Amino acid sequence: MATRVLLSSKVILALVLASLFSLPRHGRALELMNWSCNNGSAYAANTTYDTNVHSILATLTARTPNTTTGFATATTGRGTDTEAWGLALCRGDTDRVGCASCLAAVPAVAFNECRGDMDVTVFYDRCLARFSYVDFTARPDNTEVLIGSPSADRITADAGHFDALVADLAGALADWAAYNSTLRYAAGVMTSGDGFMSTTEDMVHNIYGVVQCTPDQAAAACRACLEALRVDMPKVFAGKMGGRFNAVWCNLRYETFVFFDGDPSVKLVAPPVVPEDGMNFASSSPENAAAVVGAVLGALVILLSLFIIYLWKKLQAKQLSYAADKDVDSGSLLFDLAIIRKATANFAEHNKLGHGGFGAVYKGFLPDVGEIAVKRLDRTSGQGLEQLRNELLLVAKLRHNNLAKLLGVCIKGDEKLLVYEFLPNRSLDTILFDPQKREQLSWETRYQIIHGTARGLLYLHEDSQIKIIHRDLKASNVLLDSNMNPKISDFGLARLFSGTKTTSITSQVVGTLGYMAPEYAVLGHLSVKVDVYSFGILVLEIVTGRRNTDVFDADEESSNLLSYVWDHWQKGIPLEITDTLLLLSGSRGLQDMELLKCVHIGLLCVQENPADRPTMLSVLVMLQDIDTTNFAAPSKPAFTFANVRNTTSSSPSAAALSANEVSISEFHPR
Repeated sequence: MATRVLLSSKVILALVLASLFSLPRHGRALELMNWSCNNGSAYAANTTYDTNVHSILATLTARTPNTTTGFATATTGRGTDTEAWGLALCRGDTDRVGCASCLAAVPAVAFNECRGDMDVTVFYDRCLARFSYVDFTARPDNTEVLIGSPSADRITADAGHFDALVADLAGALADWAAYNSTLRYAAGVMTSGDGFMSTTEDMVHNIYGVVQCTPDQAAAACRACLEALRVDMPKVFAGKMGGRFNAVWCNLRYETFVFFDGDPSVKLVAPPVVPEDGMNFASSSPENAAAVVGAVLGALVILLSLFIIYLWKKLQAKQLSYAADKDVDSGSLLFDLAIIRKATANFAEHNKLGHGGFGAVYKGFLPDVGEIAVKRLDRTSGQGLEQLRNELLLVAKLRHNNLAKLLGVCIKGDEKLLVYEFLPNRSLDTILFDPQKREQLSWETRYQIIHGTARGLLYLHEDSQIKIIHRDLKASNVLLDSNMNPKISDFGLARLFSGTKTTSITSQVVGTLGYMAPEYAVLGHLSVKVDVYSFGILVLEIVTGRRNTDVFDADEESSNLLSYVWDHWQKGIPLEITDTLLLLSGSRGLQDMELLKCVHIGLLCVQENPADRPTMLSVLVMLQDIDTTNFAAPSKPAFTFANVRNTTSSSPSAAALSANEVSISEFHPR
């Protein structure tokens, strides 16, 4: 029998946000299904078990995508009372990149929603992962972690027949997965010519389903596991348009829309519904035949009417969608200027949060929205309108928990405004580089900011519908919410890449000095590795608590941040670059390992050759990996300079940079 889980409003909100986490290349969002926390067991932070479970998930994230089956198990701490076991499985239609991206999202749920629990399972639509302090891998008990989640929408007529077709489809899929697939995976469709009316007022003709077992199971064991789920279906999903059993050893899902990739391995056609008395035209009397003909014609008229209504609604929806797309291009999500003026007290000085290259940013309040942040284009800015349009077009299409949410735009006369969600902790630079405020940034918080920023960049580079290069990632463009979760902002300079194109050459270099990769700053070569370079600079700033533009003391051997970090790395004393506030903290074991790992990752990201820099997916995997011995050794980074007195701006590098349109950041609140 399936375990029914009642979700609190907080959990439901987390599910909604997590469902927006990632958008794989095929265009469907990575969806967080559910999670299970065993509250009967607990562990403390920075303990051996804490280290072990982090190591387990890192190992599974690195290993699972590279297996032929998308399945892996792992154990660590063998023979001790802190031993941990883990398992990961990716859905059979998920490629290696999608598998790795999905598993990279698991720790954010496991170590936040289930913080301190020793037995945790996380279910995404494309992968699942579990770790525990007991060896659950030795006894495949599918009822141990089993969550049944029915759809909210129902079939309004002949639900029993619909349920029977779902059961038939599930049985056929179970047979195929057990006896025809080495992955123990099957996807299929059941087509009904009669169709079913639903509460969404759509006529349902197709039912889509997926089943999967862990591929280490024998065929008979897999079939028995899936049959147990099929038997439980009427108890949980009766009359529902969709449903899923999230479980570790085998799982099942069906919907009335396509949710898997590739062609279905099972295609079934439902037989037409036969009247209960079995009447047919050959055996019935003329009177009965006439009655049947009349009934059939009446039914056809009704069906035709419903079909016309259906087509009309679809046409309206398509027109609305088309209109929405056109509106985004011409400036939709429009706010009235009078409303924005009232919300910001007519852009009062006391509501001003800061001023950047785009213009001023003001705090405001809207009754139906809450607190907002309004970016106001400087009227004297020559490039602002094009940047505003670019930002609107990009951000309106992006949905991710680590990207700042655009609420709308206002363009009237000389006023050009972007309205964003308000993030109370403003931008990272206002805290990180403030001697008093940066005490708020413990190492745990800084690591959370690094990890979240990496997730946001991975979404832009790999998982959004269009590949996006930010081009201006820096501390002032990383905003922080009330829980210090990072959100990347300012997409005015972003560049889109379509199809398989991954690089280009631009004649207009834009960005911020100190964060720009050498191949981009000097030659205009643009690729995702430009953002990776900026991310590396940001990581080193977070670790050291110093700006990349800081001038180091004259007695130092290096003159800029990269030289400073590289000198200490070569001398074997990289932890000495750490922000002194972090050195004063209590427990140093796990913190020092993570600090050293972040310095290593930061140096890899700022390598002079773009090919030597990791992708953001590799960065996320490394951030979760406890063992850094398999990391590549960094070479001397780009833009490292010795401390030479009387240096002038007449050097070749300075001359090359001066011709480009770059911005100098103003470090003020946003």
